[in-house]
Amino acid sequence: GADEKTSLPLHHELFRSRFDHAWLAPSLAAALADGSEAALRAILTEEVAGRVFSFEMLQPAFCAQLLAECERYEASGQPVQRPNSMNNYGLILNQIGMRPLLDDLQARVVLPLTRLLFPRQGSSFSAHHSFLVKYRQGEDLGLDMHHDDSDVTLNVCLGRQFTGATLSFCGIFGAQDHRRHVHTYRHALGRAVVHLGTQRHGADDIASGERYNLIMWSTGAYRETDEYKAVGQKNLHGTDEHPDTLCLSYTHVRLAQRIALGIRPRFCPHPLPALSPPCFHRPARRCTPAAPPATARPT
Repeated sequence: GADEKTSLPLHHELFRSRFDHAWLAPSLAAALADGSEAALRAILTEEVAGRVFSFEMLQPAFCAQLLAECERYEASGQPVQRPNSMNNYGLILNQIGMRPLLDDLQARVVLPLTRLLFPRQGSSFSAHHSFLVKYRQGEDLGLDMHHDDSDVTLNVCLGRQFTGATLSFCGIFGAQDHRRHVHTYRHALGRAVVHLGTQRHGADDIASGERYNLIMWSTGAYRETDEYKAVGQKNLHGTDEHPDTLCLSYTHVRLAQRIALGIRPRFCPHPLPALSPPCFHRPARRCTPAAPPATARPT
């Protein structure tokens, strides 16, 4: 019947344990085949010196296949758990049968790059939380400034057509530049950006269309180090006296200061009775999403 058809995969190859390098951008596939540091560095654009890098990653045809498969799953009526405590829309790819494929992507594609760029945090991985996020009018428009529950984050744009929806980067969580704007990145189809989990960032509001991204939060041996354990002891608000407004987290800045600075939320946090109307100009959003185990960390 119709229900059986919607529950059957459109692309069986997405549920296998081998990520086909034909799905990669030619420049990335060639660099991985070469394997040298020079070849890998040659494909990278340094968006923020030593911290944020971008590169051509996925073929447009693969992006379209992945989106079609995710839409097929959502239409099937099977259980959907949202990616984290901040995104109200999207899909956890690990939970719909794609973990083996993404395990291979992490091991053979992501790791060679993170080992080079972030040797302390990205030299070995034992797990990942991989998911799809979606932004469009009437749903999630953007995302509050935060840092991730990852050692290293990979973020790949899957399309589709959109305007706005840039990615703003501030400083490192708990560092002197915690609330200093350092860069705004513009997404492009198939292009990836990679950064540490402690790199603060926020998704700027989408103006039109819809944007989908594949996110992979990788974790590993770094979590056992004293350096990682010290992260949780850092000041949630940063130590800078004159922060950039863009870098203030709606979640952690006091209500009076938010009003004085004219800060409006990029997402709907848990209900705040003092705010009227809820979520200011975004009443269409659901403001009480159930938080799954993995959480982004608004800071």
